[in-house]
Amino acid sequence: MYPSLVRLAEARDVDLVTNVLIMAMEDNQCWQYQFPHSATYYEDHWNYTRDLVRRFLSTAYDDWIVMVLEIEVEAGEWDIVAVSVWDVSYVNKRIHGRGYRPNSPLNDARQFGYGRSDADHKHVTTFLAAEQESNQRYFRQYGPGRLKLQILGTCPAYRRMGFATQLCRWGMDMADRDGVVITFNANPQSTPHYERLGFGKMGQQVIQAPGEEEAVVVDCLAY
Repeated sequence: MYPSLVRLAEARDVDLVTNVLIMAMEDNQCWQYQFPHSATYYEDHWNYTRDLVRRFLSTAYDDWIVMVLEIEVEAGEWDIVAVSVWDVSYVNKRIHGRGYRPNSPLNDARQFGYGRSDADHKHVTTFLAAEQESNQRYFRQYGPGRLKLQILGTCPAYRRMGFATQLCRWGMDMADRDGVVITFNANPQSTPHYERLGFGKMGQQVIQAPGEEEAVVVDCLAY
């Protein structure tokens, strides 16, 4: 087993985090549903993903935290192999009150990403609508004070070693400390693992564009 550590990502990690994220999402059904042409238009995919990561890491977006897991691949040499992105806007909402409006890099990245060639824009729109629907249907009961796990991924070569679990437990510790709920939309195949960690399944969300047979299903989980 590799020695490992969980730490807060920094601006200097942008390329490493981008690389891990792209590799981790190669077989993620929701990611591929939105960006099915990522291999054909890899330069677009890299540039837009990097821009999103850069925004996540920027101090201008303090409603977001990127936590990474590093392993010691050789003596004194550490590599990032797993990434998690967390919406921690509940912290600022507690400070500034109910009128606080979170500043999301997801919205900004989408605003400037309509020309990207790697995306199926109909699917992106469908995904966003389904995400909003699941928030209303399953997570609204928790109010604005919740910790949202937006992205969790591990490089394929380092899966089944407990690294994503370590990142997940970081968020669970934060949620326990601050008295908030974690919400997360997960691949149904991974739901039993999250249930063993203490997550509960609130329901399922179908992501399907009008008039299409292709669909993606996610489980809506809460801890």
